[in-house]
Order: sequence, then C-alpha cells, then structure tokens
Amino acid sequence: MYRNMPKINQMGLNKVFAILSIFLIVIGCGSEKKEPAKLAEKKVNNTLKMFEKLDAAQTGISFNNTISPDQELVFYDFQYQFNGGGVGIADFDNDGLSDVFFAGNEVSNKLYLNLGELKFEDITDKANVGQLGSWVSGVTIVDINSDGFQDIYLSRGGFNPAEQRKNSLLINNGDLTFTEAAEQYGIADTGFTTQSAFFDYDLDGDLDLFVMNHSNTWSTADDLNIDKYKKRQVTEDRLYNNENGKFNDVTPNAGFDPEIAGGYGLGVSVGDFNNDNYPDLYISNDYDSPDRMYINQQDGTFKNETKERTTHIALYSMGNDVADLNNDGFIDVIALDMSAEDHVRIKTQMGAMAPEKFYELVRFGFPLQYMYNTLQLNNGNGTFSDIAQLAGISSTDWSWAPLMADFDNDGEKDIFISNGYRLDDRDNDYNNSANKLYGKRHNLTKEERRSVFDGTPSTPLSNYIYKNNGDLTFSKKTFEWNLGEKSFSMGAAFADLDNDGDLELITNNLESEAFVYKNNAIEKLGNNFLRVNLEGNKTPLEQSKVVITVNGKSQTQFFNPTRGYISSVETVIHFGLGQATNIDRVEVYWTNGKYSVLENVNPNQTISININSAVSPPKIKKEKQLFTLQENLAIEFLHAENDHDDFKKEILLPHRNSQHGPEIAVADVNNDGLEDVFFCNAYKQPSVLYMQESPGVFKKKNVPAFIADKNKEDVGAHFFDYNNDGHMDLYVASGGNEFVDQTNSYKHRLYKNDGKGNFTNDYRSLPDFAVSGKEVTSADFDGDGDLDLFVGGRLTPAKYPFAPRSYLLINNNGVFEDKTKELAPDLMNPGLVTDAKWFDYDGDKDLDLMVVGEWMPLLLLKNENGKLSKVESAANLYENTGWWYSIETADFDGDGDEDIVVGNLGLNYKYKASKDEPFQIWCHDFDNSGSLDIVLGYYDHGACFPVRGRTCSSQQMPFIKEKFPTFNDFASATIEDIYGSQLSDALNYKATTFANSYIENLGNGKFKISKLPNELQFSCVQSMIIKDFNKDGNLDILGAGNLYTAEVETPRNDASIGFLALGNGKGQFSFQPYKKSGVFLKGDVKDMADVKINDDESFIIVGLNDEKNKILKY
Repeated sequence: MYRNMPKINQMGLNKVFAILSIFLIVIGCGSEKKEPAKLAEKKVNNTLKMFEKLDAAQTGISFNNTISPDQELVFYDFQYQFNGGGVGIADFDNDGLSDVFFAGNEVSNKLYLNLGELKFEDITDKANVGQLGSWVSGVTIVDINSDGFQDIYLSRGGFNPAEQRKNSLLINNGDLTFTEAAEQYGIADTGFTTQSAFFDYDLDGDLDLFVMNHSNTWSTADDLNIDKYKKRQVTEDRLYNNENGKFNDVTPNAGFDPEIAGGYGLGVSVGDFNNDNYPDLYISNDYDSPDRMYINQQDGTFKNETKERTTHIALYSMGNDVADLNNDGFIDVIALDMSAEDHVRIKTQMGAMAPEKFYELVRFGFPLQYMYNTLQLNNGNGTFSDIAQLAGISSTDWSWAPLMADFDNDGEKDIFISNGYRLDDRDNDYNNSANKLYGKRHNLTKEERRSVFDGTPSTPLSNYIYKNNGDLTFSKKTFEWNLGEKSFSMGAAFADLDNDGDLELITNNLESEAFVYKNNAIEKLGNNFLRVNLEGNKTPLEQSKVVITVNGKSQTQFFNPTRGYISSVETVIHFGLGQATNIDRVEVYWTNGKYSVLENVNPNQTISININSAVSPPKIKKEKQLFTLQENLAIEFLHAENDHDDFKKEILLPHRNSQHGPEIAVADVNNDGLEDVFFCNAYKQPSVLYMQESPGVFKKKNVPAFIADKNKEDVGAHFFDYNNDGHMDLYVASGGNEFVDQTNSYKHRLYKNDGKGNFTNDYRSLPDFAVSGKEVTSADFDGDGDLDLFVGGRLTPAKYPFAPRSYLLINNNGVFEDKTKELAPDLMNPGLVTDAKWFDYDGDKDLDLMVVGEWMPLLLLKNENGKLSKVESAANLYENTGWWYSIETADFDGDGDEDIVVGNLGLNYKYKASKDEPFQIWCHDFDNSGSLDIVLGYYDHGACFPVRGRTCSSQQMPFIKEKFPTFNDFASATIEDIYGSQLSDALNYKATTFANSYIENLGNGKFKISKLPNELQFSCVQSMIIKDFNKDGNLDILGAGNLYTAEVETPRNDASIGFLALGNGKGQFSFQPYKKSGVFLKGDVKDMADVKINDDESFIIVGLNDEKNKILKY
C-alpha cells in the first residue's frame, strides 16, 4: 500500500512514511447423498435483492474487530495496524453445516457454531480459541492430522515481541474443543505472518506448509532506493516440509530468491499455473516489493518466474485469488491494488508521475508494476495476460479480498472484492497540511501523534461484486445485488451456510460488526447447482481438480480453501449450472494421480466422491496446433531501439512516438524465385536485407546504401517496381520523434535495385520533402501502367498530436511528383497515419484508398475521374474515430466485394471511448509559455475531466497550482473549469471507439461496423495477415501487436500474444486458443509478413521492437 503520512521520526525509524513520489507508481464411483433433485422453476421472483444483509439479532454473529485508541497510535511504528483479520469457514463438528471463525487483532477470535437456518452460537470460550490480544491476521483451515475434522492454523503478526507472534495450530478434538499444537508440529513460526497455506508441494502424500511473512522495516518500504532496499532487515517467507507429521524448515534450500525474499506479503494462493500437476505459489506483495509467481521445479525447489510468465503486475498488491475464470481448464489469477474508481478519489489520492523511480526498479530486475488490479488470464501455456481493463475490474479502490465464485449459479464465476481502509493516508491535501505542521519535527509526543491521527481523513467504502458476463467482461452489481453498505471490510469468505444451493458471503470488518449476507439467488434467479464433497481419507485433498461437463461445456474447480485475503472458504466445491437439468460428467483428478468419474448426475444436490474407488486417469491426446513457434530461426534479426525520452520535451504525452519500428518488407529481389526479407532498423542501426539462397535458408546481405543511411530511423518499407524494369525496388520511410528541426533526418529514400539485390539510393526520383512517416503503399492510381505512391505522415516531431503532411506521389516515368493538393486534397493533412490500403471497394475496376491512423476516422477515398475524394455515403465510417493501427481487406463473407478488418487500440487499456463519451485530446499553449501543452480528457458521470493529475499537469502548466491550490479543488474541476475559453482555440481530437473491428461492405458505399470478439481485444493490433490457414475454404485472421510505450501512470498495452481467428465465410470469426492455434507472439510486435519457402510451405516472420524477430511455421 502506499503510505502518505506526515514525515515523523520516532523510535529509531529514519522515516515512517515517505511522501509519495512514486509512479502510479470410466466408472461410477463415490456416493450421492439422498437428497431429491428439485429442478428450478422457470418462472422466478425477480423482485428480491440477491443478497440480504442479516444483522446480529438475526444470526447471533456480532463479531467486531475494533482497535482501541491507544493501539491506533501503534500505526506509526507498525504500518499494518489496520489491515484487519480473516474469516475461516468449515464444518468443524461434521454435522453438515458450515461454522464460522473470525480472526481478532486486538480483540478475541470468535468461533460461531451453525445451528441451522442461519442461526449461530458463540462457542469461543468452550472451544478454547479466543487468544485475546494475540493479533491474529490469517485463518487457514486444514485437516492437518487427517482425522476427518478440520483444524485451524492462525497467522500472527502485530507490533508484538517474537514470543507473542508465534503462529498457532488449533487441533480439532472432535468435540468442538481445540488444543494448541503448533510447537509440537514444528510450525510455531515467529515471523510477522500475514497468511499461510498448506499444500503437498513434493507430492509425497502429506501436506506441507508455506508461511507468508512480511518485513517489519517501514522506513524504506516505499523509498525505492535500491541500495537501502538491499540492506533492509527482512523477515523471510518460510517453507516447511512435512516428514511423518513433523514439519521441518527447508526455506534455505527451497530456491526462493534471496535478492527479493522478505517482501511485504499480503496474499498467497496455491495453484498449478503451468499445468504440470505440481502446485505453485502466487505471492502478492505490498510497497515496492514485487509479486512472485513461484513455479514448482519438481525437485523440492521453487523458482520465481514472474517476469517470464507475466508482462506486468500490480504495484501495491493486496489479496489474490486463483480460479478458472473463463472455463477453459486453466488457472487464472486476480491480484488487487488501490486504484480508485471515481474521479475525485483518483485525483486526490494519486501520486506524482516519477519515471525515474519506475525505471530504477526495472533496471534492478523487477517486473513492471502499475497501481491497478490485475486479472491474469492463463494463455494455456503457463503465461498470463492481464485483462483487468477489458474485464472492467481494474479499479476498486483500497481493496483486500478477491473471491471468484459463482454467486448467481449461472455457470460463470463472478468476482467479489472487499474494500476500505481505516485511514485515507494517501490524501494529498491532508499530507501537505500535516507536513507543514510536523514535517520538521522529531520524536512526536503521544499527544502530537493523536493530533496527526485524528486529522487523517477516514472514508469507509462499499464492497464490490461483479457479474461474469461470460465473454471476459464483468458487470458491476454492487448496489443491484445489495452489497453497497460502506465499511472497512478486509477478510472475506463464502459458503452455503443454509444449504439451499447458493453461496453466502461473510466479511471481517474493522470497527463495525461483521457482514453476513444471505444469498437469495435460488429464490430470485432459479438457477440449478451441484455441490461436490471430496473424501480423500489420508490423501491430501488440496489442489485436487473437479471438472464437470454440462451440454458439452466444462467447468473446472480446485480444492483450495485458502482464498482471497487472509481467509479460508468452505471445503465443499460449488458449481452453478444455470438452467441445465443434467450433468453429463463429474470428474475428479486427485493429487495422487488417480481419477474418479460420475456420469449423468442430477443437479441441486451435494454429492460425495471417495478416493478409494479412483482409478488411473485416461490418456489425453494432445491437439495438433496450426502454428509452431520456431526455436531455431532461419532468420535472426535484432531490432536495436535507441533510447530516447520523448517525455522530456512533451511531459504529458500519452505514449512515446519514437518506437514505431520495425516494419518488414518481402519480395524476390534477385529474381531467383525465392522471397527475400527486409527489416527496418532504429537510429544508428542499419536496416538489413536477408537473401533466401535456397528454400528456407537465408543469408544476411551487406548493402552499403543501407549502412550509409543508418543515422535515420527507418520505420516503413515497401517493395515495388517503380521504373518498370522488372526488378523490385525499395521505398524506405524515415520516422520517429527524436530529430526536432532536423529536416534531413526525415527524408525518405527510394533504393533502385539492379536485379541482383544490390540497391542504390535514387534520391533524384523523389520530390524534396521530409516527414516523420511510416506507411507507404503503391498502386497504379491513374491507370497509366506504372505504380504511384501514397505516403502517410505519421507525426509532427515534438508537436503531438498535430498532423503532418501526407502525399499522393504520381509516377512520371520513374520520377515522382507531389500531386496531393490537385488530385486528393483530403490527403493533405488527414491525421497521424499508421496504415493504408488500396482496394476496389465498389467493384468499378479501379483502386480506391482507405487511410487509418491515430485520432483518425476511417477515411475512405473513391478513385473517380483521376481524383481521390471522400466517400460521403460512408458516414458511419467517419463517426468511428480511434487509434487505428492496421487495415486489411478481403471478401470475408463471400458476396463478391471486399470487406475490411481494422486494428485499433483494443479494449484492454486504461483509456475508454464511446460516441457518447469520447476520449479527447486538446493541444494549445494554455499557459502562454511559448510551448504546446497536451490535455487528455475522459468522462466520468457525464462530465469531462483531465486524465492527468494536478502534479504532472502543473509541471507542464504552472498556473494550475495557483488556480487550484488544493488537490481537491483540482479534482472537482472539469476540463472546461481548468482551461476555460482557450479550449475553443486548441486543436481537439476525439476518439469514439478503441475496438478492433470488422467492417462489412454492404455495397453502394454502405458499411456495417462490428466489434471483433473480446479475445481479439487484449491489445492493439499492429499487423494482420489474411489467409485460409486451416484450409476450410474460408479466410481467417492472424493478428498481433502491443504498445509498450505508455507513460508510467498507464499500464502498457502488453496483453496480446497474437491471435488466430477462424472465419466461417459469413463475416464471423471464432478465436482459437493457444492449445489449438499455437500462436504465441508475446512482445512489442510491430509487423508480420508471410514468407514463401516453396509451393507448399510458408512461414510468418514477426518483427518486434528492441527484440529479436520470431517465426511462426504453419
């Protein structure tokens, strides 16, 4: 969490809180309980709220995790003072009803016995589990001695001496009493423990233990000084191996990275992330310490593979949860952070942009970290893509416990998130005022501490719940489902407390009674369910997998009670079924490698499956993938990007504009019947030509002309025969954002080919112009037998987003003339052009032109009477402005005309756009300083607000601090309030959609635009190849691309691994997951090209910014 309290030196701490300068920062087996299957009625009562809060008078649960006034002030020495306690739910007396345990910090723990009908009895004293004042954080439920009764392991922390921090193991005696046994078992860990998890990491048939401790060094927790970080005192996480019931500390030999061991752990989950049947660990860490995905190496050790398996993570990570969220059979991961949802809290509690701090951590070897929730979707190969922005769950404020479960029983797992923190210690206005009073003070008295504490704002918040829409997106249902009461909710757990077939929710609140929410989904929605109780006898159940199949679709769940944040959920596995009336198959994959199956199971019951009748699992046939990522590359090209800080001159840029390459061009340049490959390269790196000497064998060719021009940034390339001599010549577009007022650096080049692959710069054939470009494409526009050119201007260096010139160059016997103004005036300054395509959209036998770009509409120009003019009938194209990056055309629906697919920013980015609430940019000299200022605007509740905060905005425009003295003043101001009448003088663009899209050509100049499937929206699409890859007669789409250049307050667009979308011949496309497609193009992909090897063989060559190329074979 980021801590923003006044600077206070006390008790030897150099600094308690640093003012935030970080960036944002096949057999039937088992038994069925004799419960009649009652199928849901189709007519249901939709008038009820789905959840109903029950008070203490109704339930008997009155637990309140209060902190005394004196204990509150310990916060200045122990920053996890208000992190709350957990919940544990289990059937402790085996009567078929789930009981509830609450962890108390300063107060006593509480155990409530379920009496039925949601009535509970406090049996804490009888059970001997109170432990008053022991500062319990985490609750882990486990049958540690395999006697059939659930035991309780308690993780302790607090500002207490080591002896009082010993973790506690409460053995269930079978009579609702418990006996302390942590010392006996060897797990009385004295670290500052947040939570612990039991799992059989070595698969030897018994449960081992991972204990997640946090550092107690607060002075450098958020300092980001790497030297201090290395020297800080750590409290290591610990791994205990179970040997015949005695646990031994094997941490030193477990492979935990000592360089980053001892973080600020707040969440731990166990799951098989790489699908090798060995349990792995995900640890979410607070402050600057990164999350860790520890992969089980199958030899008793773990390896931190966070950077290899994710592309970025949350920054101030809280709780996390693992589950198969999209029903594809693979475990996904959600980790929570503290980004607010509403504009005012975003602007009053956000920190200043600090790129130097961001990149210092990256240089230290940490993964990229952003202050947003992450939803890491498993790609099916053990790597993950964060789709939290697409899912709509990225910002839920100061969040703690995520829980993925099917709360409405529709067959899709929903997401609950607990929320709220006792102190708004990130409030910038309060911290500014407090620092004036106390910033220079040392050794504050108790009274002064009290003054600081009482002056800190405190805002209880609503918890969140999201309904899974079944398409990787979620709808917020907090208030509709009646979970909107504000609180400081931390630990949370779910269970079917009344055995009616839906999941209740319980939260452990700070400073208020625990929430008990009865779920009325059964009564309100009428969906069916199935509950599965696993009986493992002496075999550990943890990480056993249960798969049900209903109407050909599967759901997967894992036995994993340790969930969310410092809590444990019920041990029965719950499936929602929607309106299904039969379960085709229930399969259990036990941790000992055995397998059980039931078929044709009735819904609306709890079934028990015992391991005794398990058999060997069936062999699973591996699907053949369409593509294979080649390891031994026929071509090895390294694009070496130069380091240029675009933000130094343009502080408020949304992203860098100096990293647009490489582009790839393919042609047979020596007329030997084999295709050769050209790669653009970065500034000071010569572009490269690879000659195909024999099928699939390439050799780099040194071209002196390319070496001579290496001081230009090559970002666009196009082979064409400009002089009709039968040889493929090469046009190279210069681009980038580095060379302000250096005209020569942006001169484009036309290289003449002698027919043998030798190229010389024919500078006389091009008109004298210079533009930072990218796209160039040729066609015989005027029908005179030679190829003319469209050259798109990509940007005006250091003047984003002002549009540069673009050019229609007419070929006159090998010499080009700029005829844009005369023949295509709409192309003079169309925008920030990224791509263009010549095609005959109207079937009149001449080539028309579509141009796309950043902040641009979809511009379609008709070729008529020797001129290009805007197609007025295509009005809906012009209404769809976006950040378009790529375009391809083909007849996808088989009706004889060419349709269009266009790559946009994608829907998985922080920026959102619609026609009613467009994403906007203004550019003007707002402060009369002589330099241009960029203002980005987005909508919140119908009003347009600035994207960037007061700190970085005032760094560019100092008047903002004077006009808005406080962060709250700035947060309450709209764009118009801040910039006033000057907005009318500013350049203004609006983006109305960021969706990657399909455009159906309806004929007569009419078009229909549709959003492509959500699996194709993970990132921007920089490049596409259209081909019938699966040879079914229909055209498919291979797409790839990312955008790694975002400013550090915005998570970079890096979730795409490429995609294959199979066409059905009707203009519809189905996404093919990795296990079927084999497409895995992780990285900052900028271009792809299809290279022919022989008549029967081709491969896709992929260009990545600042990285080696990749090759997909098919």
